[in-house]
Amino acid sequence: MGSEGWCLLVCLALSGAADAVERQWRPVDVILDCFLMGEGGHRGGFASSENMVKALLVLKQVPVPDDGSLEGLTDFQGGTLAKDDPLITFEASVEFQVTTQSPSLNLLLGSSASLHCGFSVAPGLGITSVEWRLQHKGSGQLVYCWTTGRGRAKREGATLEPRQLLTAGDASLTLPSLTLKDEGAYVCQITTSLYRAQQIIQLDVQAAPKVLLSLASEALPPTLICSVTGYYPLDVSVTWIREELGGDPAPVSGASFSSLRQSVAGTYSISSSLTAEPGSVGATYTCQVTHVSLEEPLGADTWVAPPEQRTAFGVLFASSLFLLALLFLGLQRRQATSPRPARTPRHSG
Repeated sequence: MGSEGWCLLVCLALSGAADAVERQWRPVDVILDCFLMGEGGHRGGFASSENMVKALLVLKQVPVPDDGSLEGLTDFQGGTLAKDDPLITFEASVEFQVTTQSPSLNLLLGSSASLHCGFSVAPGLGITSVEWRLQHKGSGQLVYCWTTGRGRAKREGATLEPRQLLTAGDASLTLPSLTLKDEGAYVCQITTSLYRAQQIIQLDVQAAPKVLLSLASEALPPTLICSVTGYYPLDVSVTWIREELGGDPAPVSGASFSSLRQSVAGTYSISSSLTAEPGSVGATYTCQVTHVSLEEPLGADTWVAPPEQRTAFGVLFASSLFLLALLFLGLQRRQATSPRPARTPRHSG
């Protein structure tokens, strides 16, 4: 194409500029089968078909509509090092593309996941293999692989529908009963007889916390314990709120926290303790927990009686126990002293 050489700048032209604002877009990898037409004998002209060169153009993370169509994709243009040099044009048709409708998923521990991976190929271009891999914290592992006519799951329960793969261009992967080991970036890689492309789907697994509020000490002033168990990921917020009878709720400071504990399954637990000050009329204490797995804060509350009521209740409770003990002893003594009925002797024969 001349002794000067070309420095090509690839530009994507999308038709319908008004629609670009209204529609939702997502990035995909697109492989294009191209013809590069060089300059003709005079500046501004193009060469004949004899000088057209077939080329392969790979576009990484091209924005396309949610439905995966490329009807808005028109042409590509390139420029030269010199601003007065003529333009060249790529005439391209889509040969192969891989898309996903779920680039990021947040699912609860124990639920099922469907990782979408769709593709489209030009007529006559066949799929030779599909491979799903999991990348997490610097390590990778094979989850599922499919070659012509045969699928193999490395993760227990992982499934891919061969019929959907071959007829609908759907290589989606299903994972049942999610564990924390399923978290990470999933790579859906599809190989044809000529090309290879992939999509990355981020899966985050979450576990909702359980909250239990209990009275740890009967001494005055009483101590409250809020146990937060079984949550994932790590970050959790615990807030104490105090509300007197007829008053407004108010946050309480001064709580202490236990060391963090992790279960065999990988979930976390922590406890928070607070010395309650019920005042002269008593107060309701609430332990409120905020976590990414919760749509709204989760809380547990308890009523703490004033010291006078607690003392009166203690005396009443002790008196009740004493009376019950006396009644029990009286019944036992009565049964021991009551005369037993005489036994009638038996006669044989």
